[in-house]
Amino acid sequence: MTEQPRATLIIVAYGRHDLVLKLLDSIEQHTPEPHELVIIDNAATTLDTPLIETHSSQPRVIEAPRNLGYGGGVNLGVRNSMAETVVIMNSDLQVTPKWLSPLLVTIEQQKATIAAPLYLDGSGNIIESGASITADGHVHESRLSNVALKPVDHVSAACWAFNKQWFEAMGGFDPTYGLGYYEDVDLVNAARSRNKRVVVVNDSRVIHHTGGTFNSEASRHLSHRNHARSAARWKWLYRGTGETLWEGETALAHGRVAVIGHHPDILRELQEQNISVVALEDPNDLYQRGHRDDVIVIEDRHDLAKRAAPRAEVTSPEGLSEALKRAGIAISKRPPKPLFSAITTTRSRRW
Repeated sequence: MTEQPRATLIIVAYGRHDLVLKLLDSIEQHTPEPHELVIIDNAATTLDTPLIETHSSQPRVIEAPRNLGYGGGVNLGVRNSMAETVVIMNSDLQVTPKWLSPLLVTIEQQKATIAAPLYLDGSGNIIESGASITADGHVHESRLSNVALKPVDHVSAACWAFNKQWFEAMGGFDPTYGLGYYEDVDLVNAARSRNKRVVVVNDSRVIHHTGGTFNSEASRHLSHRNHARSAARWKWLYRGTGETLWEGETALAHGRVAVIGHHPDILRELQEQNISVVALEDPNDLYQRGHRDDVIVIEDRHDLAKRAAPRAEVTSPEGLSEALKRAGIAISKRPPKPLFSAITTTRSRRW
């Protein structure tokens, strides 16, 4: 745009130019505020860069040298941004009318350090309005909001607004989290540890086409690993928070298992091994648990359990031992100790 941009919108893309084009269409239609568009091509061979570059919204495409993941892609985009306020975006979003200004006002007037919109599904239903973090480092999403600015423990980084100078001073997203998962939790915790506010802005709404995120064994392994890393690093910050929202669970454990149906022997055995366990009657209850389980034990209806908890290993009772191994859960009667002790008090720097 010819005007000085009020914000830099950074879209991190890995393939799926169809999603990127839909997002660009919605931005062009619903974003009258002066802005620049930066798209990070995360070295995917399937992204049609010439098609993106010729879009009428006039995006600037920056090709990453390799797949940097979401956090690394954001870091690259921020370093190449022009505006004081930055808005980072997943490529699977679509914006709605008047979405941007409430976010910018929140940051410009220093009402918060990180501001995020309400996330909606394609039917307009709220799918996330921030989240709470329990003492074991697991994230519990909220789906309700009736407050203009809602302070939260955490909110997904699918769409964040923040001040560029603050982000750079913090060192950006920590690259030790690799291709993704929990790097946003880490940065939010770094902000909260400095008494900064993280809010959801009720007047800003975007559509988030979620799904297919935890669709491989490698992704699940990375999620488990990064959760352990984050939980160990920020354990001190979680002290005093509610240990759990689910009866029978413990805050610090070797892993987290949900058992569907009546299996008292399994519950007792897992608890003896310092594995946090919850008993559920209905697999649909998994939808309320925010992808926080490592393993799901269920006799049948495995497909439903996999849809409700795509992060988890789903197994029948007789396959529990192997599922625990796949999830990286060590069976031990000794209470767990924090992992990654060498990095519990420091964050790696990108700058």
